[in-house]
Order: sequence, then C-alpha cells, then structure tokens
Amino acid sequence: MATVLSIWIFIGLLFSSAVAAQRSFFPAAIPLAVRSPHFSVWYQNTAGGQPLPNSWPFFWNGPIIGWAGRIRVDEVTYSWMGDDGIWNSTAIVVDIQITPTRSIFVMQAGPMNVTVTYLSPIEPSDWVNQSIPFSYVSVEAQSLDGATHNVQMYSDISSELVTGIRPSGTQGGAAVRWQNNRTAQTLYHETEPETLQQYTEISEQAQDGRGYYAMALSPGLTWEIDTDVVCRHQFANTGNLTNTQQATFGPMGQPWYVFAIAMDLGTIQSTSSPVTWAIGYVRDPIAPYTTPSGVTEVRRPYWTTRYSDVSALIDAFVADYPAAHDRALALDERILADAAKISPQYGDLVSLVARQVMSALDITVLGGSGNDGDVTDVKAFMKDIGSTLRVNPVESMFAAFPTYLYLNASLGGALLAPLLQSQDNLVGQAYAAQDIGANYPNATGTRGAHQQGIEQSGNMLIMMYAHARVSGDGSLLSRHYDTAKRWADYLVNNTLTPLNQDSADGLTNPNMTNLAIKGIIGVKAMAEISRATQHDSDAQQYDSRATALAGSWLSLAESSDQQHLLGQYGDQSSSAMLYNIYADLLLNTSLISQDVLAKQTQYYNTLLQSAGPLGLYFDNALSDLKLASSAWSLFTAATVMDDGVRNQLVQYAWDRASFNKTGGQFPDVYDYTTGAISDNRGGRAGPALGAMFAPLALTVPNTTIVVSGSSPLGDNPGSPGSGNNPGSAESNDKPNIGAIVGGAVGGVVFLAIALGAGFFFWRRRRQQRARAAYHHKEDILEHPQPYEYGLASQREYSPNRYVDADTRRVEAGTTDHPTHPSLSDAQYASPYPIVGSSKARERAREMEQRYPMSPSGSAEPGPTTPRTPSSEVMSSGTESSSATGGSGVNTVSTTDLLGLRAEVENLRRVMQGIREERLDPPPQYGN
Repeated sequence: MATVLSIWIFIGLLFSSAVAAQRSFFPAAIPLAVRSPHFSVWYQNTAGGQPLPNSWPFFWNGPIIGWAGRIRVDEVTYSWMGDDGIWNSTAIVVDIQITPTRSIFVMQAGPMNVTVTYLSPIEPSDWVNQSIPFSYVSVEAQSLDGATHNVQMYSDISSELVTGIRPSGTQGGAAVRWQNNRTAQTLYHETEPETLQQYTEISEQAQDGRGYYAMALSPGLTWEIDTDVVCRHQFANTGNLTNTQQATFGPMGQPWYVFAIAMDLGTIQSTSSPVTWAIGYVRDPIAPYTTPSGVTEVRRPYWTTRYSDVSALIDAFVADYPAAHDRALALDERILADAAKISPQYGDLVSLVARQVMSALDITVLGGSGNDGDVTDVKAFMKDIGSTLRVNPVESMFAAFPTYLYLNASLGGALLAPLLQSQDNLVGQAYAAQDIGANYPNATGTRGAHQQGIEQSGNMLIMMYAHARVSGDGSLLSRHYDTAKRWADYLVNNTLTPLNQDSADGLTNPNMTNLAIKGIIGVKAMAEISRATQHDSDAQQYDSRATALAGSWLSLAESSDQQHLLGQYGDQSSSAMLYNIYADLLLNTSLISQDVLAKQTQYYNTLLQSAGPLGLYFDNALSDLKLASSAWSLFTAATVMDDGVRNQLVQYAWDRASFNKTGGQFPDVYDYTTGAISDNRGGRAGPALGAMFAPLALTVPNTTIVVSGSSPLGDNPGSPGSGNNPGSAESNDKPNIGAIVGGAVGGVVFLAIALGAGFFFWRRRRQQRARAAYHHKEDILEHPQPYEYGLASQREYSPNRYVDADTRRVEAGTTDHPTHPSLSDAQYASPYPIVGSSKARERAREMEQRYPMSPSGSAEPGPTTPRTPSSEVMSSGTESSSATGGSGVNTVSTTDLLGLRAEVENLRRVMQGIREERLDPPPQYGN
C-alpha cells in the first residue's frame, strides 16, 4: 500500500509542478465563502505558505475560522482543508481557478482526483437570493486509475464563525451553544454565542448572529457534534459519524467543539453528483436605521420576504444548489466574455473582486415578524470593510458603483436611498454627508460638518444620475430633488477653486484639478436630473453653469504648454491620475473634449515609462510618493484613448492582485514598490475594489428614465390653473351633472373617431415595430430589475431626449424575468457610447460629427443607434423621419405623428385616470 501511495504522490507532484508553471495568477488571498459584511472567509495564499489542505481558512482580517474537510479513500484519510494533524495524509493541490462566483481547487487524494468548489452565489437580479448569507462547498471525485474505490467525505465547522472572542492562553473564548436540527429535506447544525450582543462587533466580527452547516438528507449521511479530536478520529477510523451531540455547552476552545457532517459514497469510480455542504452566518435583524424624524427602524434581511424562518431558508438554499450552480456558470461566462474584450488579464481582476464587492452589502426591508416585510421599502447598507468600517461611506460607494451598474443598477438605488432620506431635511449643511454611521451596522444618521463638501456632493449627484439612466428608475431623482439641488448649488459656488477642501484620498491642497472636475461633473449631472424631472429652467441654468465651469477649469488646469492637465492649478510639477474624468464618460456629459483626453492619454503613457514595479502613483502631492491605487488606476484606464495605455494600467493592477509576497486580500491603496497595504487606506476585502468593473460599466446600455408622478407641464405641476391641483380655484364642491353627461357622450363619440385614426396609423407602423422589437430582444434581460415599473401615463426622460411613456409601451411590450418582473422592453442606449478603447472613441467622434449635440448637451433629434426599441423617440413633440443606420427601420413622419398626437391627446388624458386606478404604484425605496 505504501509503495502504491508513493507512486501516486510522485505523479501528483509532477502534475502540480507542470500546472504551476503554466499558471501565473497567484493572489495572496482567495475567497472561499464571502457573502455578507460579517460572513467573509478566505484562504491565505501567501508565498511560502501552506496549501489549502494544510491551512485553516480565516476571517477577512486574519482570525482563523475552524473549517475542515477530509476525504477517505480505501480507508486512508486525506485532508483537503484545515490543519490539525488528525489525518493519514494530505491531498495535493494541482490547480486553482478563480471565477467571479467560484474558487475551484483541483487536488489529488491517492488514486482519486478531487475537485473542491467554493461557490458564493452572486444573484443581482433576485434580491431574495442575493440577500441569503449562505455559501456552498462541494466535492467531486474521480478515479485516476480507472478502478473503483471505497470513498467517504467529511467536513466540519467550529463556533469561530460566530464570535470574535477567542481563547487566550489557557482560557476559553466566548461561551457558545449549539444544536442539531432536521427538517423533511435537510440536516443542519446551528451554533451561536450564549449571550447575543445586538449590533455589536468584536474584532470586526458580529456578536449577534448564528452559524449554520447543512446538507440535504440522503442515504449515507451521518453527523456528530463533539470535540474535533473525537469527530475527526471517528471519521478516519470508521468512515462515518455517530449521529449524536454533546449536550453540555461551554466556552469556545479548550476543548474545541465542531459540527460535523459526513457522507458515505460506498465503492465508486466517480461521484454521480457533487457532495455539497451549505455554510451560513445569519443576522436578523440587520441594522438599526435612524430616520430624520428620530425614529429607529429595525431593518431585516430581504430574504425574510420569502422565507418565514431559517429552516425554510436552509431547505430552499440546499435544494437550489444545482440551479444556483448553473446560474453561477452563466454569470461567470457572461462577465468573463465581456472582460476578455478589454485585455487578457482583466478577467482575473473582476473574478477576484466580484464576490467581495457584492458581499459588502446587506439588502434590507422594514418589517415585523415572519415574512411580512415591506418589499417597497428597500434599503441597502454597505460596510466599509478593510478601511473605515463606516455605514454607506459615500466615497467607497462611488468607487464600487461600476460593479452595481454593470450587474444591476437598482442595487445602487437601494444604497443611495437611506443616504438621501437622511439628508432631505438636514438644516445648515449645504453639502452631502460622508456616511450614515461611524460603526457598522449602526446606521444612526449623518455626522455633521466635514471638509469633503465637493468630494461627497459630486459623488452623490453623479451616482444619483448614473443609477437613474441605467436602471430607468427616476423615483429617487424626483423624491429628493430639493436635496440634490442644494448640493448642486454648493458645487456651483465652490468647486472651481477648491479651498479648505479634502479629497477622499486624504489630500488637502488648494485648487486640486481632480477634485474640481468631480464637482463640475456633479453640476452637469444636476442639469440632467432637472431635465429628467421636468424642471426645465433649472436644467438650462445648470447646463450653462457646468459649461462655463468646465471652460474655466480647463484654462486653469492645463499645463503651460497645453499638452496635459496638472494635478494642481498653476503647479507645473504636479501630476495626478485624473480618475474623476471617468464620471464624464460614464454619464456621457461630454464636458471633457476628445482632444483633452487624447493629450492626457499621451501624458499617462509618458508617466508609465517610469512607474514602479507594481504601478503608478495616483497623485505626486501625496506625502508618500510610492502610493498607488488599483481602484483609481482602473477608473483612469477607462478614460484613456489608447488601448496600449489602458492595458498597461490594467496590467499594473493585475500585478498587485497577483502579488502574494505580503498577506491580506487585494488592496485598493498600496506601496507600488513593496506591495505593502497602506494603513487606513488599504480597503482590502472591501467594496472599493468594485472599481475594477469601471471599463465594463461603460458598455452598459442606458434606459429611459421614468419619473413617477411627473407632469408634462413644466417646473410647477399642480399650480392653480394647471388642471392638476384639486385645490385650485377652478375646482368646485358641487358636480355639474349636465357637463358630466355631455362630456361622457362626447367622449364616446371622440373615442370612436380617435380609435379609427389610431388604427390607421397603427396599421401603417405595425410591421416596422415588429422588426425593431425582434432585433433588440437580446438586450432586454441583460440588466433585469427587481421590480416591475407599472406606471400611469406620464412623460419620460431619456438621457438625450424625451419619449412618451404610452407610445413606448405600445411599441415594445414587456418581458418577465423568471424571478422578478423586469422593466419593459424599451431600454434606451446612448447614441454615442464611449468605452475605453480607441476604436470605440473613433466611432464616438464620428457619431458626434454626424449628429451634433445641442448647446444643452442633448442630442439633436435624428437617427439613434439600433440598440433598443425605443430608438424611435420624440423630442419636443417631433420624431425623426430618418432611418436608423443599418437597421432597415423607417420612422413615421413628423406630419403623421403630429396628426396622430393631436387626435389622441384628449383620449390619453381620459385613459390616464383609468390606468392609474388599474396599475400598481411604482416601487419605492422609502421616503
């Protein structure tokens, strides 16, 4: 037996060396189970360290999480995770693969090939699934020699998952309790601190949650709760467990109690399906949120809207593994296919950070017991993991926003909602707050004055508009318009020459070029917000202000030779990554000319020639000139006009991501010579690394913004005489019966006439509509939303023009998402998409020349890209008669359209009231 094992181990070592020679991506930490701010388990993969079969997983900031795995083959036990010495041998890791949702370890255990897959689902289109704080680990085995072998599998966890109070010396850790549970479908263990401390962290681990380990019931399953020595020896000796538990609780450690589940597969050549455990950490409630009125809301996890208790949740999660795995494969393929269009290394970056960015969020609802949460009142809370630990930190949200825009922009709306609500009635502060709490998960509200007025106000306005134009949901814009306007006015008065202002990077210099442009883009975003909400005079004013500010900014920011932009006005030696320009491209606000971008690209190319081994500084005004930022490198990469420069910036971020000579997760800010993580800036394991998705976010199509409750009458709907104000002077307490009867009769006659005219025009356009809908069907489900926006007749705003809501819905129809209803099919794409490549920018310039922009920044009426059915749109009551380029779709003439609109306008007003009663209200994020 020993000779045979030696041969297999030798073969495995040879295979391992060959595979390692081919692989080149070696991050210092690999995600294993990363699902929520307090459930973040990793494998430490530092150079010179031990492979996973000889290592304990760890909580994101370092403490060990007792989580072990074993496989027994022909009575020989091999470890595939965990280092306690209680085994006969260890499996040999021969390959590691990292995708956005999975970490896959391929190993050899004697004569069996073993594949261990850690799957942390990313479910952006199903917020119930996304809010479930559970992950999977599954094991598959296949014979290497073609023969059958007797195989059993085992795994356990300890209470280290649920508390930060650990043993010290001879003293045990926190007092913990446990129990075993069984449903009709599932067996699961549960452990928790004996005394739960609500909303409290110790060593950044929550003290008010419960840990779970589960498996679907099936023949061959056994379980045990006892000490690690007892359980693991029991499995090694017999291949099964005793189905018993220790009933006496005590402190964690001294001895270590574990919660074990094993599966006896019998004699097999390969597993017919993966052996899968579900591991979870559940907190309910999630956070206390203090409203502006001083009321503290208890926010519960979103999954409670579907599942009444944890048992039901575990049953559903365990049973869903095959489907969840298929969904994960599909999402991985989509992300990696998109990433491959950027650069060869880019897929590794987004794969490494996707889980940690999504896990930084807790999606919550306001609700009581059971599953009666209010799904229309959704708020998401972000923990600034690895950095400041604050609640909804605005600058980290800004960095992470590209990920949410790419996966599902509505997530951004849920994050913005509590920040906006908390500031609507904020007296005496003209600028945006930095967060809504200093210590997660306590969302206690904004924390007063600070020196980042331009930084955070610009961030908020940019994110508000970005969320709306990608998701199509304008409810936050209309509900919080006055707040946004207050911030925009502050920026108009302060952003051009920043004085006594701090940036999120810790810079305090006056006249920072990068900070100033963020504020100016924020003003332009306000112009578009005003336009979307039909505050037309405000839109014109902010358009004019933004254009003037941008012109003045350029004259101040350019170098003396006008060949690049300075880091600080007038300082010819200053230089910086002007990553805030990214927002101009993201929003398509066109404040920065192509010529300026081209010159800046060339300047970056020059700087890169003398960059450090792991990147380029992001501002030479920093006291430590060796600091690089992976987040800002990717924002900058998305702004350049040359693919070579873009790819070099991506390469430097990849180099640091693959750097494993220092411990810890891939950081945001680091020393570009040593790779060391910067204290208080690093952002490791945190949301700011969502900036890796910056190039991909530029490829996401825009959607027509729907503003619920809007009026086509301008800036003052509902004013006396408008016909929309029940309390206006035109209202009368006594109904005029004659007028009502006459109106009804006249309405019937008019209805017949209007329907006849409508049928004529409808018949004329029917074939064109069908062709347009067919060509754009694939784009509809790319970014499904968690709610259906059922709206009454209203005017909608597109980033470049207006479109009538009813007409759009007649043209497009709707498509339902399997889990949540989606938006209607009419998603709008910007006519001048800008992505981080020179070819795309050449196309953008060509489109700008063919279809110039109006002074306000909107595209003039004309052909649009054949991206969505809403490409035939109306501007100021007109519609282009030109055909969409290459689509073969002809639009109706302006004369025909005006005739149709004149005949059916009154009918639409009559029908509006009926539709408002019939349709459900739009989703709400909470007032």
